[in-house]
Amino acid sequence: MNYLELTDADYDDKLREMGNYLWDLEQRADIASAEGQHSLVQELEAKILRQADRAHDFSQIAGSHRVLAAFVAGLGYRMSRHWQRAAEHFQSVVQLSPMNGEAWLELTWCFAELGQWHECEIAARKSVEIFPKTAASWGNLALALAGLAKIEEAREAIRRAIQLDPADPRNLAIEEQLGRTDAS
Repeated sequence: MNYLELTDADYDDKLREMGNYLWDLEQRADIASAEGQHSLVQELEAKILRQADRAHDFSQIAGSHRVLAAFVAGLGYRMSRHWQRAAEHFQSVVQLSPMNGEAWLELTWCFAELGQWHECEIAARKSVEIFPKTAASWGNLALALAGLAKIEEAREAIRRAIQLDPADPRNLAIEEQLGRTDAS
């Protein structure tokens, strides 16, 4: 197929399909991993990576679809643990669409995995600014602050996250980790 002949609407439709397919592949890979089916996980992650590469190719073609293409590519790279490539794509998204809160959330995850705590804090603060009532934003901020050894600020952020969603297991684990810093 000649992708140069597609309209922006065509790209948007295709990219949304790809995004949905990525979510499906990620769910299947998570289940396969939990069941110890390592060869199936590898097969599914290879499919995820192929979709990420395809979305990346779309992001290189001029048009209004580039933000969505970069986001979908970032998701695929994040799902396949290619943290630097994912971060680069989410950075492209926030440069083109600075109020894209989902991209800021994803970017914090990538920076945390890369151990880039200063950048993680910046992205997490932007996420909190855009999504002040979202537990994931506050949890990511707590994680970033803990990575920078700003423990009291991290505790305040995780308290806010847990107020917003008391059952979130990830935020409860961060709270427990921050509690252990008292014993250190």
